[in-house]
Amino acid sequence: TLFRSSVGAKNFSPLQLMETPAHWEVKRLKYVATINDETLPETTNPNTEISYVDISSVDASAGIVKQEEINFENAPSRARRIVRDGDVIVSTVRTYLKAISPIRKPPNNLIVSTGFAVVRPRSIRADYLQYAMRESSFIETIVSRSVGVSYPAVNVSDIENINIPLPPIVEQQAIANFLDRTTSKIDILVTKIELSIEKLNEYRTALISAAVTGKLDLREAVV
Repeated sequence: TLFRSSVGAKNFSPLQLMETPAHWEVKRLKYVATINDETLPETTNPNTEISYVDISSVDASAGIVKQEEINFENAPSRARRIVRDGDVIVSTVRTYLKAISPIRKPPNNLIVSTGFAVVRPRSIRADYLQYAMRESSFIETIVSRSVGVSYPAVNVSDIENINIPLPPIVEQQAIANFLDRTTSKIDILVTKIELSIEKLNEYRTALISAAVTGKLDLREAVV
């Protein structure tokens, strides 16, 4: 058993963990996906508007949290990677940030930094791949293979040689569907808890202010 209730978690069952099924395969990423298939050419019309995503725009949990609308001529030189629906982007620089995000129904002009490796599924379901690449051991392998102290980076060749578990297609779909449903519930719960914490902090601040400015009659309060 890995997990049991904390605040609001009573609806989540304990995880009964088992060994990886014997009928699953294990393959290197490069055998089920391609990386960095498309790049925006230097000859792109300078007035072309792009929606740009850099490393700081990706959160380890929430995925892409912001994007910058900018003309190509004013865009950073790193604004070159073309992404498509179903791709997964993973940061190859500052890998400690764990900036990994699935690409879902992107605008046609979405461009990401060359600091990302853009992984495109071929013989693996896109919805399963995005979870497999956010699994803890996959992320830890990327971080462990990074070189550098203040600005650690990893080569694409290191990423494409990471092993990932590969269940049959039908199971990939079942896993992805299960995780979509369950993580959605968790995200809602997290939002509610964060809102409760915010309100409690506001109350705490107001309470202190009222007490020290004499707006509360505490003369009979228990010492």
